Amino acid sequence: MKKYIFSLIAVLALGLFYGCDQSDQASTDEIKIGVILGFTGPIESLTPTMASSAELAMKEVSDSGLLLGGAKVSSVRADSTCVDAGAATSAAERLVTSDNVAAI
Repeated sequence: MKKYIFSLIAVLALGLFYGCDQSDQASTDEIKIGVILGFTGPIESLTPTMASSAELAMKEVSDSGLLLGGAKVSSVRADSTCVDAGAATSAAERLVTSDNVAAI
């Protein structure tokens, strides 16, 4: 639970720092956020609903037009399998290096 809270605080802090950027951002900017969940594994029946909920929140933020001058937020899904730490680490690395997400 402590790791979850720390991760949440880190993502929120990243968002604050990202919002403090002084450069001019066009309204066509896209912010990618990684969603790592156990799409396979013991909780695979619950995961689609959790991912859809996160994506709905991102859609609401995008539709409001209030984030960073109208920037759009999109999600990139990755599978942690919920049982293999190596798979979760690999998924996070892929999100950062290949998919260029701003947050996970």
